[in-house]
Amino acid sequence: MTGFYNRDSREKWTFSRPNVMEKQMLIRIVWIVSLVSLLAACTFFRAPGRDDCDKILGRDQMAAILADIYVLEAFLLEYQHVNRKVRDSARYYYGGIFYSHGVDALDFEAALDCYLLDAGEMDLIHEKMLNRLSVMESEAEPLPSGR
Repeated sequence: MTGFYNRDSREKWTFSRPNVMEKQMLIRIVWIVSLVSLLAACTFFRAPGRDDCDKILGRDQMAAILADIYVLEAFLLEYQHVNRKVRDSARYYYGGIFYSHGVDALDFEAALDCYLLDAGEMDLIHEKMLNRLSVMESEAEPLPSGR
């Protein structure tokens, strides 16, 4: 056994090794605490559900805004080769999208964060957005050819 001396009283303190039963008990306690912590974390970080997200922005409105954002991003990507300063105006373009949909940027971000926690809901929104983009593409007039 090993020990050390207390400076004040010069008594020797000794430490004994834990026996097998104490080790097993400590391992069980660690496992139980870990399991409870994991379960608590899973319930805390669960997806909020459609009703909570719909209170911020509905699925259809979210799909419409995202479709407009995709079109804007495509425009900015193509137009930046012509005018390099167009990226500086991106904030104003986004503001125009939010204004046209009657949504605040913070509400959009909160709704997007909420929907991103639920993969099924985000898939449905993405499907609606792709349908909307397909309709927009079919309604668009083709550019005249340069021949």
